Amino acid sequence: MDTFATIVKRVKQKKEAYATYGFNKLEMAALNTFFDLAQEYDGLENLYLISITVPRIFFEIQSTLYMIDPKTKAIKPVADSHSGLDNIQDNIPDHIRIAHSPYQHDHSYIVPIPGKRTPSSRILFYGSDDIIGIFAATRLGGFTEAELFFIEKYVNRIGYNLYNKFLAEQNIQHLKFINNLVADIEHNVIVPNLRYKNYINRITKYLNTNKEIENDLHDIVDEVKVGNPDLYAKLSEIVEHMVIINRATFNEQKKIGQHYKYTSLFLETLLRPDHFLYGQYILKKTSCYLWEDIILPQLGRYTDVFAQKGIKVSKIIKEERKPEDIEVKADKGLMAQVVANLFSNAAKYTESVVDESGKSVKKIHCNISQLIDFFGYGHNAIRFHVLSSGQPISEKDSARIFEEGFRITHRGLTEGAGHGLHFVKNVVEVHGGVVGHNPKESGNEFFFVIPQ
Repeated sequence: MDTFATIVKRVKQKKEAYATYGFNKLEMAALNTFFDLAQEYDGLENLYLISITVPRIFFEIQSTLYMIDPKTKAIKPVADSHSGLDNIQDNIPDHIRIAHSPYQHDHSYIVPIPGKRTPSSRILFYGSDDIIGIFAATRLGGFTEAELFFIEKYVNRIGYNLYNKFLAEQNIQHLKFINNLVADIEHNVIVPNLRYKNYINRITKYLNTNKEIENDLHDIVDEVKVGNPDLYAKLSEIVEHMVIINRATFNEQKKIGQHYKYTSLFLETLLRPDHFLYGQYILKKTSCYLWEDIILPQLGRYTDVFAQKGIKVSKIIKEERKPEDIEVKADKGLMAQVVANLFSNAAKYTESVVDESGKSVKKIHCNISQLIDFFGYGHNAIRFHVLSSGQPISEKDSARIFEEGFRITHRGLTEGAGHGLHFVKNVVEVHGGVVGHNPKESGNEFFFVIPQ
């Protein structure tokens, strides 16, 4: 976004420019009429008609408006001042061509229509050229130099408005597509995903049956203990292996169940239709215990990850009260993803440091605390932080770390996408909270504070 000083400078430049243009009252009235009607009418076809009608009514100039296909670069007539949108001849006169500068042909003045160079241009136009159309103005007797200059400026205004109309229609198409996509996801992903719960329940049932079989086998094996010691030893070994496998399967099934539970929660929360309808996160707040209902389950999900990376985790509730007393009203699904993102970052970027005893350790510390009157008198808050060991992030990077797409060159460690912390910031702020980062002597603290 430009600064206020930049805008002031541009306004002054435009004021000086218009003073040099020397447009007469009729020309200024024509420009104002074009702008007024371009805002009054919706749709591209109406803008086509306005573009060719204003010169005809004000200056008796006949004109044809051509558009350029962004993919094929084919020139197509879309409106002319004789018949409007109807009965337009598809054949293109030989003198009509794509050019970057205006040119004259007999009594005609052909002016290329420029678009606006913005990041959105990549969505609308596929080539590197910024010419989106051609305006051919014709009048017997031709035009004076002043009239040629006015036509060029007029066509520039057509270009800006055409671009904005293109963008508006493209946005409408995108919104329709997104709404259809959300419905497709709900129908083809979220609803079928619920069936996995039945599969998991069946596996649990089969595993419990296996456990009952184990007990039966133990009884059978005990019966042969006295009469056939060798057979007893072999059967005992087989049963023991089976028990070990069954227990391991139970543990894996439990992890699958937890993974399914939170993946389903994240899917249903992130792809909530209201998010797409209103263009922002729409919260479904419920009363919950931040520590027990949100933080501990996510910490459990990352326990194996931390263990594999040799990271020690310490956790504390910085209160004398019990965790079940620290209650908040929040969107559990979205806040669970906030916490998951913080733990995911900690797993990626925690580094070894030398502790008080001189040993090299990787460690994470997380806690939750209550902040009295943080959001004003009588408005308490809950603060959660994750402190991970490693090299402190610089103050310069810290100021930008929650920005979308911002990445830190992290000494060869896994590079992130630059989105996770931005997501954290968005969700916490929608809850009315704040996020932050504090560089510490031997690590980095990421935290959020939300209303209690």
